Order: sequence, then structure tokens, then C-alpha cells
Amino acid sequence: MEAAHIWRSGNLPPRLAVTITALVLVGFFAIDGSFLIAESPSAWQFSVAVLAFLAILVLQLSHSFPRLLPRLYRYRYWTLGTQAALCFVPFVSFRLAWLAMPGFLSASALLLLRPRFAWPLFGLIVVAIDALLFHFGAGWDVVYITVQAVLTPLVVFGLSRMAEMLGVLYRSRAELSRLAVAGERLRFARDLHDLLGSSLSAITLRCELARRMLADAPDKARQELTEILGTARQALADVRAVSRGHREMSLSGEADAAQSMLRAAGIGAAVRLDCAELPERTDTLLAAVLREGLTNVLRHSKAGQCDITAVREGANVRLTMTNDGAGRPGRPPVGGGIHSLRRGVEAAGGWLTTRALPGDRFRVDAVVPLPEGAPAASTGRARPARHDQRGPAPDGTGLPRPAAEGPAVRHDLAPRAARALTVAALVGYVLLATAWAMSAHPSPRTLGEVGVFLLALLGLQLGHSFPRTTPALAPYRLWTLGLQAVLTFLPFALFGEAWWGLPGFLAGSVLLLLPAVPGWPLFAAVVASGALGLWLVGDAMGDIAYATALSSMTGLVVFGLSRMAELAVELHRSRAEIARAAVTGERLRFARDLHDLLGFSLSTITLKCELAYRLVPDRRERAEQELTEVLRTARQALADVRTVARGYRQMSLTDEAESARSMLAGVGIRTALRLDCGELPTDVDTVLATTLREGLTNMLRHSKAERCTITAEREGRTVRLTLANDGAARPEHGPGPDTDSGSGIGNLTARIRAFDGRLTAGHRQDGWYQLCATVTLSARPA
Repeated sequence: MEAAHIWRSGNLPPRLAVTITALVLVGFFAIDGSFLIAESPSAWQFSVAVLAFLAILVLQLSHSFPRLLPRLYRYRYWTLGTQAALCFVPFVSFRLAWLAMPGFLSASALLLLRPRFAWPLFGLIVVAIDALLFHFGAGWDVVYITVQAVLTPLVVFGLSRMAEMLGVLYRSRAELSRLAVAGERLRFARDLHDLLGSSLSAITLRCELARRMLADAPDKARQELTEILGTARQALADVRAVSRGHREMSLSGEADAAQSMLRAAGIGAAVRLDCAELPERTDTLLAAVLREGLTNVLRHSKAGQCDITAVREGANVRLTMTNDGAGRPGRPPVGGGIHSLRRGVEAAGGWLTTRALPGDRFRVDAVVPLPEGAPAASTGRARPARHDQRGPAPDGTGLPRPAAEGPAVRHDLAPRAARALTVAALVGYVLLATAWAMSAHPSPRTLGEVGVFLLALLGLQLGHSFPRTTPALAPYRLWTLGLQAVLTFLPFALFGEAWWGLPGFLAGSVLLLLPAVPGWPLFAAVVASGALGLWLVGDAMGDIAYATALSSMTGLVVFGLSRMAELAVELHRSRAEIARAAVTGERLRFARDLHDLLGFSLSTITLKCELAYRLVPDRRERAEQELTEVLRTARQALADVRTVARGYRQMSLTDEAESARSMLAGVGIRTALRLDCGELPTDVDTVLATTLREGLTNMLRHSKAERCTITAEREGRTVRLTLANDGAARPEHGPGPDTDSGSGIGNLTARIRAFDGRLTAGHRQDGWYQLCATVTLSARPA
């Protein structure tokens, strides 16, 4: 399935949702306008109807897309009342020709009101429509219009809410990445100070001692220099170990990262690693080949599928990357990096080839021999790279994998809501087709046969709309599309006027399964074929025009809801992966900065200490000069460590609170913010900002909040920060703070205690979950 044209643009899905929803709204109004014209209204009635149509359309757009008309949305409850009047008052003049308008009122109610008010109002509107139908004597049309009265608002609500959910997911994944990087920076700052601060302090003290001993006790000075050398060498080794630890590559890590990046780019990925544990050099070399190959796929091809395999073949390991987007003939997507890696592979005794394959496919092969004594190949099953297992990530980040869906992520309903709305819309269209068949008064047997065909079409459409649920059918999508076409048009010959056929399902599937170039012309052809089928079985021209317009809108709705449901699921699954990728980038940057900042200083200290050690017996003045240089370098290095640590640690409570309010508004959480603590010392400001950030992270991960309050107030020499939300479930064994070790709430507790403060977390009597941090301004951290 090729969806890359949608997935590759970060802003396209929300725009696509707006466009499809607007087209569907205009289509509904066009259909209802045709009914009105059929009633032959007078000129003034037609003018009033057009003005009312336009007013309802503008109001519906403001309710569906608040960012489109933000000033109008501020008065949404007044506009909802205005829409209610416009939807029901015109019944006095237009009678049944106005029946579709209350459906938009139902959609607006679902969009603007809380569920406990919206759904009862939705039901009342449907009942009111049925009452009007019976009042005007609509006959069998009662069933059809009732189904439509339920389906229309669900479609409008689904498309509108889906666009909003996708926008929220796009914003939240960036925010989660920021939070993950911020947490990693705090850990870096702590580790940096713990790792090197004491070593550099020890070097400084011993160097001062050795310089004083040069004149009276040169032997003891040399002993001190020996100790300094050992400390400096160990510190340099620590720096290099940290740097290597963050820079090392592994094939399994690169494979998992590749799968995440391909999925994020809308490219299907199949990854299989069956090569057991590899020697470090071989593992790094193949990982580099995989990374470069992935870069070429993302930059230079139009791939829809990429397959990655790594297997042992005797004494060799073969890595293969195949994609279906080679591009123009004669221009294989190979960058200069591949040519450099080819030399590295050949230097290891292997070979690397790139070649185009039939069917516009491209393949990269790398074969590297294993050194003697390498572990034997695994006899178990192949291990596909995965992202849904617990435990450490295989990418070397040290972060845990995202846990399987469960209570911790139950609050994020966007993917499930997307699927539920799409299924509800599909079922609604099947009911609409059933009502169409009933209006022809078929025999019970014919009606049952029509139902069987409709259920078969529904099953096929569910498979096309949710390909993740039927992966085994992926190679046969064109066959299932052909079967859907047969089941759509063949019953015209069997059931005559009782068959509408749901050509909109087939039109939507064409857009879902085929590339855009043939997809849109075939979409039009399917809709036209449906109209032709209705004409051949003798339906009236008015019914044909209505069914044709409805089929067009059905196809757009099926395509839009299905595609956006898939995007919602994909974005939901990729958020943790994106955050982990952001952390990985921060680690690489930190490793580079650490080596550049301290590697040279520690090397200088080591060399000068060795020189001073040799100069002590014969040239003490020169030795003293060298020790003075060592002292200066050590002090500068220690200052650099503290500067970096402060640079990572310094934060502002005001900035963090404003960022929190903006981010929470983006994910639909109403926030009340009040900071009344004045200017704070830098260290207090930082620890409170860190507490707010960590509390916010926990709230996003573990609650279903709709409202949140953030307050900071000053009482004498005490500052109290409070973060509360209404969405945290009570634990089975009573409330209690999260005290896990590391950079979470438990770690912050120790920090706040250093300010003679206190951190508490738990449920209040009103059911809200509250995190409260209290610090004393006169205290200073130990």
C-alpha cells in the first residue's frame, strides 16, 4: 500500500482533514439544496434558504475548526443556539426539504458540549427528526432519514475531531521529545559532575601540594605526581569510555531505529535479524552500512516498502536491504557514503554491492566474514526488530522500550477513538444502503440476499481501511479490490432497484490502495459506474443524482477517516520512538562536546605531569613551571565541568510554567496558572522548574486529565509549588508519591530536601491528584 504521498509531509494530515470535512459539508448542503429546489420555492423563499444554508455552513466550520474562525469560536454557545434556531425554525416554510439541517446541530453538540450533555441532546435531535417525519407522513423514508440523521453528525464529528486529534498528536510528540531531552540533560549534568568533578578537584589539590614539596621534599613531590598521573589517566579513560558508550553503533540498534524511521516516513518495513551476537567490529561495520542504506532510501527513493535482513551464511554474515523505490532508470539511489563503506567492507575481507532489480526495486548487499572464534549462529527462530517489548532498548540508549498498551497509556484514546468513529461510519453507510433496499419493498428473501452482499462489502472495506488487522491479505490487496468491485456492481443485475451497491466504499478503497495518479481518475470512474448501474435498473433521475452525490461524499469520507485513523495509530506508536531518537541525538551531542571540552585538557595534564616528574631531580624550577600550568589547566577544566553542568541545570520556573500552559492547551487540558513568588534565586528557580517539568511528564503519561492547576506562592522565606490535575486514578493500595530512583520524582525529593524542603504527592479529598514542593529560600543545597 502506497501512502508515502501523505505520510511524508508533517502538516498534510491536518490540512487533509480540513479539506475533506469542508468538501463533505459542502456536499451535504448541495444535496439538501437540490431537495429544496425540487419544492419550487418562491424567489424570497429561495433567498432566505440560501442565506440560512450559508449561515449554518459558517457556524459549522467554526465549530469543527476553532482555529479557522477563532473570534467566532469564543462565543460558541451563542453560535450553537443560533444554529439550533436556523436548523428548526425554517421547517415552517420548507418542511421535509429542511430535514438534513438538524444533523449539523447534532454534530456541533458533540463537538462543543461535554459528553454527558452532548449525547442526550444528540438523541433528542434524532427523536425530533423522527417526530417531524411522522408529522409530515414520510412513510418508509423514516428509516432511511433516521439512519442518515445518525450518520451525518457522526461523519462530521469524526472528521472534525480526527483533525484535532492529529494536530494534538503532532504537537505532543514534539513536546514529549523536548521533555525526554530535558530529562537526559539533567542526568548528563549529574553524571558529568559526579564522574569528573572529584577527579579534577583531586588533581588540583595534589598539584598544589606537589608544587610546595618541590624545594624541601622532591621525592614526596614525585610520589604526588605519580598519584596525579594515575588520576588524570583514569579521568581521561572515563571521558573516552563515556564518549564511546554514547557513540558506539550496533546492528540491532540500527535495525530498530530503521524500522521506526521508515514507519514515520510512511514506508512499510520488514526487519529480520538472524545472526546472533556479532563481534564488535563486524557489528559496527554492518550497522554503518545499514545506516547509510537507510539514509539513501529516505533521501533518494520513493519507496513504499523496505525489507532488511541479516543472516549468517557459514563463516559470513550477509546484510540485505531491498526497497521498491529505485526511481529513474540509470540513477540508482546510492550516495557517496556507500562507496566509502564499500572500501571498509573490502578491508574486512568482505564485499558490498548495489544493484537495481526488476519491478523498480533496488538492493544493497553486504557480506562480511566472521573472525575465527566468533560465537556460533543461533539455532532459534529469527528475531524481528520490535518496539513493543519491555526492557532496555537495543539501540544503545539505555532507555526502556515503550511498554505494551495497558493502564499506563490507557488515557490516550486517539487511536481507539479514530478506529471506533471509522467503524461507526462504515456501519452507518451499510444501514443506509439497507434502508435504500427496503424502500423498494423487496421480498424477505431478496432483502436477506442484499444483506449478505452488504456484509461482504463491509468486511472487505474494514480490511482495506485497517490493513494492520489483516496483514496476511496485504499481498492480495488488488485481488480484494477486484472482488469488492464485483460485489458492488454484479448485484445490480440480481436485485434491480433494491440495490444501491455502496460504490462509495469501492471509490474510497481505490484511493486507499492505489497511487494518486490512477486513484483519482478511477475514483471518478467508480462513481460514474454506480450512476450508470442505477440508470440501467430504471431508477429516477432525481434518485440517481442524489445517489451519485452521496457516493462521492462516501468515498471521500471512507478515504479520509481510514487514512487518518491509520495516521493516528502510527503517530501514537511513534511518540516514544521519537522521544528516544531525540534523546539519542542529545547523547551523541553530549559525547562530542564532552570529548572536545575535556579530552584535550586531561591529555595536557597527563603530559605535563609526566614532564614535571622527569624534571624534579635536576630542574626543579622548570618542574614548578609545569606544575603551575597543570594547576591552571586543571582549574579551567573543573570550571568547564561546572559551567556545562550549570548550563544543563539552570532553568526558569516562569518559562517552564508558560511552556506547560501552552503545551497543555495543545493537548486539550484546561490550565489555571498563577505564579506569585517573585524573583527566585537561581538554584531554587531551577529545582522548582525541574519539579514542575517532572510532574508534568508524569501527568501526561499516567493520567486522563481534563483540568490542571499550577500555582507558586511565597510565604515569608518559603516558596510552595503546587501542580494538581483531575485525571489520575486512585491506586489500589492508597496514594503515594512516585519514589523511583533516577531522574524522576524520587530523585527530585532528594534535591528539594537539600533546600530544607519537602515534596509530597497524592490524592486530595476532592479526587484531584496533587504534587506539592516546598522549599526554604534561606537554605542552600548541601
